[in-house]
Amino acid sequence: MTSLIAHLRRVAGAEWGLLRRHPKLRLSAAGVLLLPALYALIYLSSVWDPNAHTQALPVALVSEDAGMVYRGISVNVGNELLAALEAGKEFAYRRYPTAEAAREAVRKRDMIFALIVPADFSRHAAPGADTQRGRLIVYTSEGNSYTGAGIARRFAPEVAHQVNETLNERRWALVLDSSAGSVRTLDALRRNVGLLKAGAEQLAEGTQQAQKGMTRLAAGTAPALAGAAELAGSSTQLADAGAQLTEGMRRTAGSLRQMQARMPPEAEMRALRLGATSLSTGQAVMADAVEQLQGGAGRLAGGLGELRRSSEDSLFVGAEIARAAERLEGGANQLTEGLKQAAAQQEKLVAGSKQLETGVYRAMAGVAALGSGLSGLTGALPEDRRLDDFAFGMKEAARGAQTLQGGLRQVNDGATTLSASLAKLDEGAARLAGGLALLATTLPADSPALDGTANGLAAPAESVIEVVAPVANNGTGLAPNFVPMALWVGALMTCFLFHARKWPQGVADAPRLALWLGKLAVPAGLVLGQAAVMLVMMVLVFDVKVPNLPTFALTLGIASLSFLAIVFAMVKFLGDIGKVLAVLLLILQLSSAGALIPIELTNEFFQKISPYLPFTWVVRAFRATLFGAFDGDWVMPWAAVVLAGLVASMAGAFLGRYRFVEDAAYGPAIDID
Repeated sequence: MTSLIAHLRRVAGAEWGLLRRHPKLRLSAAGVLLLPALYALIYLSSVWDPNAHTQALPVALVSEDAGMVYRGISVNVGNELLAALEAGKEFAYRRYPTAEAAREAVRKRDMIFALIVPADFSRHAAPGADTQRGRLIVYTSEGNSYTGAGIARRFAPEVAHQVNETLNERRWALVLDSSAGSVRTLDALRRNVGLLKAGAEQLAEGTQQAQKGMTRLAAGTAPALAGAAELAGSSTQLADAGAQLTEGMRRTAGSLRQMQARMPPEAEMRALRLGATSLSTGQAVMADAVEQLQGGAGRLAGGLGELRRSSEDSLFVGAEIARAAERLEGGANQLTEGLKQAAAQQEKLVAGSKQLETGVYRAMAGVAALGSGLSGLTGALPEDRRLDDFAFGMKEAARGAQTLQGGLRQVNDGATTLSASLAKLDEGAARLAGGLALLATTLPADSPALDGTANGLAAPAESVIEVVAPVANNGTGLAPNFVPMALWVGALMTCFLFHARKWPQGVADAPRLALWLGKLAVPAGLVLGQAAVMLVMMVLVFDVKVPNLPTFALTLGIASLSFLAIVFAMVKFLGDIGKVLAVLLLILQLSSAGALIPIELTNEFFQKISPYLPFTWVVRAFRATLFGAFDGDWVMPWAAVVLAGLVASMAGAFLGRYRFVEDAAYGPAIDID
């Protein structure tokens, strides 16, 4: 046991050594590690939840329904149905003007299927007769998309059921209301007649009470009429007094405005205040000057006295000087006395000037207050226009009082007339109550019977499936998907038999194009043989009815050669890794070709890459040649497939490199010993 474990470790170590010595082998092992998960990721992500993408499935809508007028009401069930479908947004609906345009869009695979409402749909569906029902046409192409046709088949009864439900609701509202609704109408009529009878009786009672009220009203209008007369006289006097009041207020306002205009301006009052202040200041200065003159006069009198006394002792002119000095002394004393009196008067003058200054200030304040008061009083008085309006309003009030007096007189007369009319109305109400009572007893108790059939009313609409490019069975429907996949696998298996990048040294001098075409020559014959075997199996084993056998056979051959060129080019560029990528590319194309399910039901990634993959056009070419789908247009798909093969051939011929080995070392790509 120990020896076995040792040998096992040695053998496994040899393989592990390959991984350690060859980085590309490690990379290849990592790719193999991820390959199953990538396979599942690519395929499952394309078919994970198709129902979540039905809003992207293109469906054509056509309504040629002419509508009808049924029992006085305009009905167009086709337009209502299409509007309801578009509001539901179950598919990517698109309106087409005509049924033929919608059918052509389905045949070209622009639309998965079409719902066509014929012109006579409302005429047959609305009445609910059993002899003729409204038919909805669901037009689809099994050859374009077998799964899409299956969706159309499921959609057809659903839309018919939806129409029947809508029609049931509308019909019971529009048709049966005239029959079954008559019972409700008759009951309502009885109830309303009863209410009318009760109302007539109440009317009779009300007219009697109204007549009594009118009598009291006529009696009450007499005092009101007298009061209105007094109001008219008083309002006339009030209007006269209002005119006098208006005139007095207008005169008062004029006088106040004149007084305000004669008020001294502020500049004069300011000058008066400055003059009073200057006068007071000057009197004070004058008082000081008089006091100084008084002192000087005293000193002058004293000096003259001394002069007189000294002159008396003089021998020559002493007596004359003394007499003169005596007179001057007397004058100086009088001057002193006069200055005293002047000083006393000056003091009074100073006090008076101060009082004058104070009075001026007070007078200025009073004048300012008087001006403000006059302004406020003048502003508070109403304008002449308003006084005129007041006087006019008083006159209008007087006229209104007179009008009121006349109106009350008319009310009094009308009350008397109304009282007499109510007596006649009371008599008519009594007759109305008697007539309604007679009507209530004569109304019929039966209602008309309901016409129509239960089956016709329950299911007035049905759907009809129209299939273009029909497919015999499920296996035939899946053939455009699995046959190209088998051809791709056949091309890939051919790469395992022949070297894609190795040549014997003996052909090293050949041109690159010759090397490439020579490399594909034998494998091309092999894949063409695969296509021939596939054709025999489809026709003889599965008994598939091919509309155009030559074009179908050419499609098999073109697809096989194009797939071979693509796979060989990938292997030439990348070696054995290219084979792994070819497997992944096969799964990617299966998910993006829209073969199993419509491409619109996959996610956005697969929808975007679908037009650029050769598998998409191969599937389309198979459907066109096998079922006559896409209006039998196989030229465009052929061109796309051939172009893909030519591009791969040019890339394989002139890009990448070959390895040349000794002629003896050149052998098969697989170990067949």
